[in-house]
Amino acid sequence: MKKTILCALACLLTLCALGVTAGAAEPSAVLPFGAVWALALAALWRLYRAWLVLEKPFAHKRLWALSLVFAGVMTLGQSFSALGTAEWVTGHKLAALCYLLGRVPLYYALMRMLVNALSLERTQAAKLIPGWKIGAALLVCWLPWYICLFPGTVSNDSVSQLMSILGLKELTNANPICQTGLVALFRWMGLTIANSPDLGVALYCIVQGVLMAWLMGALIAEMEKSLAPRWLAWGSFAFYAFCPIFPVFAFCIGKDTNFAMAVLFLALETWRTTHGQHGWKRIACTCMAAVGCVLLRNPGVYLASLTLALTLLWAIRKAKLRTAPLCGLLSAALVFAVLHLAVLPMFDIAPMPETEEYSIPLQQIARVAAGEALTPEQREIVDGVIPVDELKGAYNGELSDPVKDLWRAGVTPEQKAAFWKVWPQIIKDNPMTCASATFHNTYGYLYPGYVSIIKPTLLIGDQATRTASVKGYYDYSVNPLSVKLKAFTETLNQNALYRILVSPGLYGWITLLSAAWLMRKSMKRELLSAVPALFTLAGCMLSAVNGYFRYAMPLYLSAPLLLWLMAQNRPTDD
Repeated sequence: MKKTILCALACLLTLCALGVTAGAAEPSAVLPFGAVWALALAALWRLYRAWLVLEKPFAHKRLWALSLVFAGVMTLGQSFSALGTAEWVTGHKLAALCYLLGRVPLYYALMRMLVNALSLERTQAAKLIPGWKIGAALLVCWLPWYICLFPGTVSNDSVSQLMSILGLKELTNANPICQTGLVALFRWMGLTIANSPDLGVALYCIVQGVLMAWLMGALIAEMEKSLAPRWLAWGSFAFYAFCPIFPVFAFCIGKDTNFAMAVLFLALETWRTTHGQHGWKRIACTCMAAVGCVLLRNPGVYLASLTLALTLLWAIRKAKLRTAPLCGLLSAALVFAVLHLAVLPMFDIAPMPETEEYSIPLQQIARVAAGEALTPEQREIVDGVIPVDELKGAYNGELSDPVKDLWRAGVTPEQKAAFWKVWPQIIKDNPMTCASATFHNTYGYLYPGYVSIIKPTLLIGDQATRTASVKGYYDYSVNPLSVKLKAFTETLNQNALYRILVSPGLYGWITLLSAAWLMRKSMKRELLSAVPALFTLAGCMLSAVNGYFRYAMPLYLSAPLLLWLMAQNRPTDD
């Protein structure tokens, strides 16, 4: 009786919270309004009943704390999504409190049930399926997508890279020069073999798609070897096979897909090392993964170095296991040094613009300046590096590029030093405004269902319209079927559950959940394999765009691995 009353109260509280919105309520595109609420009530009742019958259903303190964090992010995110400020939270305190409190038990119950499902260990290993067979099955599932995308999508960044290759713009390391080299290589292959731009695009996408499918197959095969619950391996296969993110980005020329693969490869190799696998194969694979991270994304050197340094510290007294992380660390350092001390200067390649790392401070200062809250002294110093009068017109809470583009050329070291000295003072004088600026530029990575309209999400069809075109210089085809495919995905996007599946927020949640669960004495070893995903999430929070699908690609690929790490051990309750 007591559990029935608790279940009813939790359902009522959550239903009330789900009915609260900062903007206009979205009608269901599939069911009548009343039917949606009836289904929601039935689902909540079943969820809460299943949770309350567990042994020690309220025991996990970490999950309660994480539930409160997630609910807080969702509450603030609701306000910023609708209004661009925290005005709804501050102006409708009762509604905001209901929104928050009703979600805490929902998020806790979902996480608690997930953790319980991950604890269902098999008594014996299943019949093993080779990773290459699993990868081949994934390719078959992706084939209808590639038919509609053939020869493949060329991302806007890759159009810029093609322009550099063709001499239409300066060659820079803003898009990693190694990735530009890959684009140039496959362009050359297509033109050399058949004088066909389409062949170059197709070869790149086919090779990338095969490698992605092989990597995912290898991960699922490792899951099958372990005694993790069987549903996790098959659920991971279904996720990789049918979530549109993977076939769309597998067959897209862009820096984000292959970097995400390098991140997952590094995490998988870290797991293999920490679970006793060693030898020349582990050394070679670890070095390849580390070098891939360094060459395919500018901040990748920090991700690889942190992961491998922590793994080396863990393995310092295990002679056989420390060789792979040590060699990987040295390889990453050597390649980074050669790239920046020899290759870039030798070919007069411009480095990545320094403002790429300034999103947080510039967005904070722009929001303060837009509210005309800078003091005369602060205004003068800031104006030395960026025109203050133009900040209000350029400021966009979800995209820092317009503000970064205002950074003055020829800024002196003295002006830059003065700017960095005055920035903490501006934060101290305007803490809430600066916090709002940072939250507005980042919350999409922890807000399931949030889809940014600032930049394209799924890269389907012609992306050259967003940048200067290479038409007339490199005339690759855009499949006419991609127009219908894009319309299809936009129709799917009207469904809330689909948006939760494809947007980055859910995978930010999974990353934080895995970190909270693995930070236990008995699971520190597994936490090492989660470091690449955690670093990626931190990088997303520092990035120029709020909730950008491309930046979060490593989180999508790593989600099954993170859940698998949680299933490795059975730690006791807090």
